[in-house]
Amino acid sequence: MRFPWVRITGTIVRRTAFAALTVWIVSLVVFGALNILPADPTTAALGPEATPEMRAAYRHLMNLDLPPIPRYLRWAGGMLRGDFGISVVSRNPIGPELAQRAALTAVLGLASLLLSVVLALPLAVRSARRAGRLFDVTISAAAIAVSAVPEFVVAIGMIVVFVSGLRAFPVSSNGIAEGDLGALVLPVLTLTLGAAAYVFRHARVSVIETMSAPYVRTAVLNGFSPARILWFHVMPNAAVVVVNAVALNAITLLSGVIVVESVFGYPGLGQLLVQALVANDFPKIEAVAVVTTALLVVINLLADGVVLILDPRLRTQVASAPR
Repeated sequence: MRFPWVRITGTIVRRTAFAALTVWIVSLVVFGALNILPADPTTAALGPEATPEMRAAYRHLMNLDLPPIPRYLRWAGGMLRGDFGISVVSRNPIGPELAQRAALTAVLGLASLLLSVVLALPLAVRSARRAGRLFDVTISAAAIAVSAVPEFVVAIGMIVVFVSGLRAFPVSSNGIAEGDLGALVLPVLTLTLGAAAYVFRHARVSVIETMSAPYVRTAVLNGFSPARILWFHVMPNAAVVVVNAVALNAITLLSGVIVVESVFGYPGLGQLLVQALVANDFPKIEAVAVVTTALLVVINLLADGVVLILDPRLRTQVASAPR
């Protein structure tokens, strides 16, 4: 009995190693790309009127005059210790601001993801059990329509309806940093609509396919109640696809967060990245890019682990795979 779990543990360790390799490669690519750009961060820090001597002194102060390889090793080694460097514009440590922004983005993303699952999963089950009927056709068409609309269009629509029309929420979500939960509503709703449409479409297809499986038909012939068939036979098997959809959705949310945070002025990682790009703040751009990549990799690892637990067929394949 221990042997399959040894194989599974080995698989998890290998995937974790590949995940760490992915983050390292991304850090190399981001660092190299920013270093070949013609933009000069000293211009944003000192202004265009700075003399060449002032620029040279500032580069030396911020270690920007070091060769690329020693500078990368110093930067990467600092990140491994939790030191994300110093902003070349504000000269403040990046770590504290990055942690605060990441926490606010995590609140936004998790709230949107949980709300999308709570909204989409019951609709997907109801739609799958009424496949081809008016309810199913209506909800499916609405989900496709919502998926086709970009996040910034949805965000602008939210502002028009709930800010300009109903005056129910503030136009800026900057107040979330002071604990104003009302500032969280519109960004969460904007992200939830697209995420719920994505989860609904995948969950609906998975439930329909599972309901037509032979073991489900056997359960129906044995006289089991519809509720028992749904929760003990259909949903455990459909959950694998739902988990993958949620994980992919979380990755998509991180890209949508940049747009939504910029529209609503939400002080998260997305807004921080945009501000750093405008200011040519290279250390801050590198830090946000690496942290975001690490979040994506962790989400993928968690999804793989959950799927491995839920799907016994996958565990059997991993256990029987050759070394």
